[in-house]
Amino acid sequence: MEPITLIGAGGFVGSGLAEALVLDGVTGVRAVVRAYRSLAGLGRLGSAIDVRLADAENAAALVPALEGSGTVVNLTTGPPAGIVKSTRSIYEACVAARVRRLVHISSAVVYGDVESADITDDSPPVSRHWMPYARARAASEIWLRGQMSRAPLPVTVLRPGIVWGVRSPHTLGVVQALLQKNAYLVGDGGGVFNGIYIDNLIAFVRACAAHPADVTGFFNVADQEHVTWREFYAAFAPACGYDMTRMPTVSSERFPWSGPAVFEYVQALPLVNESYHVLKARLPDRVKARVKAWLAGSRRYDRVAKDYVVQPLVARELWHLQRVRHRLPTARFARSFGVAAPVSFEEAVRRTTEWLTFLGYTTRAADVKAGAAAR
Repeated sequence: MEPITLIGAGGFVGSGLAEALVLDGVTGVRAVVRAYRSLAGLGRLGSAIDVRLADAENAAALVPALEGSGTVVNLTTGPPAGIVKSTRSIYEACVAARVRRLVHISSAVVYGDVESADITDDSPPVSRHWMPYARARAASEIWLRGQMSRAPLPVTVLRPGIVWGVRSPHTLGVVQALLQKNAYLVGDGGGVFNGIYIDNLIAFVRACAAHPADVTGFFNVADQEHVTWREFYAAFAPACGYDMTRMPTVSSERFPWSGPAVFEYVQALPLVNESYHVLKARLPDRVKARVKAWLAGSRRYDRVAKDYVVQPLVARELWHLQRVRHRLPTARFARSFGVAAPVSFEEAVRRTTEWLTFLGYTTRAADVKAGAAAR
């Protein structure tokens, strides 16, 4: 494989991809991060990875960090305004540095609740999405689409859904909700869990980087199985000591508003959200650290609750995620790159449960079965 550079390598997906490449003996792996504090997750790789500092929103600063790369993978997230800005600067830096291929990681969230079964890989994103993150991802896709016809390098855009599994913040949140007995289902729980296990996404990115042909375009990527939200929660419920028959349901037609939900709604308004992130960026790191510590202290909870919550507080984002009605088609990626998801849902759950058990959150499946047999 030609030298591969990961921009935003300090995040969940980036650090996992870097680790997979290094452990497989791939040389020439380069990680670009914005600040030294982003190196914590990469420290375990030592000198096997070439780490460089550069601001993803500054094309001129990125060029030296990208020179000599065969493939650049854009894994950046951050504030919504920064997502659009970094998408443009990364593309421009790739062109200036004569990079051979750009792989851009977008998100299936651009399609909202996926209300139509006719959505394809090339369908335009939902206009005027309520979520700032989704609006930014959509704007980035639209801008990249405008460059593709005249781009001097192939641009491959991958559109994963929820990235779950080992080290996933989302999965950890699901498990914590089960342990605290405040999990819930929207409707009957039959909404599509539009997810992709972390190792499957890593395999797809690597397939893009190693492909001998130039493939430009948009590609939905996901796990092979059709999984509902009820099935996803049920996969982890036994290890968390959660009785699925006691999981409450909320309306799938009308969002159940609450005080925190109203605050979330106001924060998502374009002007408010932009002002919030501008103010946050101007705060010194020490102030941010103190605020984080205070918030963490104010959210203390018993890791394992005894009583089940009957009327849970519903988060707007999770409510919409559970209302997804159709799976996005993924056949185009399989045809173009000849790769299918290598890890099954069952195996992914097993690996994730082992990780959660190592952290002390859950009990191994074998122990759960033994306990049930004893009872």
